[in-house]
Amino acid sequence: MLQRNTEELVRRLAVALRGIDLYSPTHPLVQRGIDALSATVLDALREAPSIVIGLIGDEIVVDAVRLPRGTATLIGFARDLREREIEKITFTQGLTREEIRSFVTFLGDREARIPLADRLTTRGVRHIALGKIVVEDVTDDQVGIAAARRVYTTAVETAESLWQAAQAGDQPDTGAARKIIDGLARMVTQDRTSLMALTTLKKYDNYTFTHMVNVSALAMAQARALNIEGTLLREFGFAALMHDIGKVHTPLEVLNKPDKLTTEEFEIMKRHVVDGAHILRRTPEMPALAPIVAFEHHLKQDLSGYPEKIGNRRLNLCTMIVSVADVFDALRSNRPYRQGLATTRIRAIMGEQGNPAFNQVLLKRFVNLMGLFPVGNLVRLSTEELGVVTAEHPTDPFRPQVKIIVDAEGETLEEPLLANTWERDSRGEHPRAVIEAVDPESVGIDPLKYM
Repeated sequence: MLQRNTEELVRRLAVALRGIDLYSPTHPLVQRGIDALSATVLDALREAPSIVIGLIGDEIVVDAVRLPRGTATLIGFARDLREREIEKITFTQGLTREEIRSFVTFLGDREARIPLADRLTTRGVRHIALGKIVVEDVTDDQVGIAAARRVYTTAVETAESLWQAAQAGDQPDTGAARKIIDGLARMVTQDRTSLMALTTLKKYDNYTFTHMVNVSALAMAQARALNIEGTLLREFGFAALMHDIGKVHTPLEVLNKPDKLTTEEFEIMKRHVVDGAHILRRTPEMPALAPIVAFEHHLKQDLSGYPEKIGNRRLNLCTMIVSVADVFDALRSNRPYRQGLATTRIRAIMGEQGNPAFNQVLLKRFVNLMGLFPVGNLVRLSTEELGVVTAEHPTDPFRPQVKIIVDAEGETLEEPLLANTWERDSRGEHPRAVIEAVDPESVGIDPLKYM
């Protein structure tokens, strides 16, 4: 949009908000304001799939164009948005005057206890979305576990908003998704170790959203190891992030059922691959790779799995990478109905001879990439000490570097001890060896504090 058009749109919206604050929804001045706003927005949507209006500090931004500061209209509009705790408004194609009327009317009801976004959904407003501005970024000098944690936390929060938008029937915000993919891609390139450590967290209270981010990070790490970079690396991450979006239509009692699914329930579960592809195809500015991966990610190398009866095709490379990351993260994560599995057990399951689920070359590369005891894992040593894996041995996955934090008597060390389990003592023996991974929640330890 041209700047004069964006200013006109914001002015019309500001007038409509001011009118609904002063008069009843049926007042002629309010109706004229809604008509003028509708004409401006609908005209703009003929040229663009969506229009995003955001509040950053005291500045109004429309589709990445910052409007001039200081005019009374913009100052009042920014104040109105802030008072209503709105940071971002997205209008998408398909918008109707009736949806705009409902939106403006709801904005005027400041006494309502139900959140505005929920009221819009209940009223059937599908082409106006409210959200938060995501400003997290990673610069070249931001590395380490603290920077990775900031990027990861923001990514999980954004994944939740993408999921909720799709669940409400809205289109996921591709701009917000690209922002977090850019951050994850930089971390994968600059500090993969810290980001991979964060993906080892096993909490299940927000499993859906951490799983989205984990699969994206793991897929990009695999892609980067194949020398994929730049735009294509980000498209791999984007497709991985959105691979399960079709599950927004799957009932929770099916998704979280602890027992084996019945035939009918499994048929319901299988629909998510087609639902996901449909959602992503309808979303403006969605990379073409994303619906392909959503559709294919439960197909095996011999095209068994689901969806069924799809004819002859070659699975996309991104699909095969995402399938590995998806299953690996699902098996190691705690769920309400089971504990996550140890890496050694997961390797045995995924690497089972003759298993057609994975491309064996990609699976082997992934296993080498992650190591037997991935960085960030809490492990028990042969000495009964507990330590956090801080580095992998370049050739021997059984002997990582660890930071010992609990001694053999179970006492927490004031000063953690760094130990290379590959080093031998004066008799040529290894004094320490990693025995098993330990669930950090079971012992009340946050391994990331020690990295």
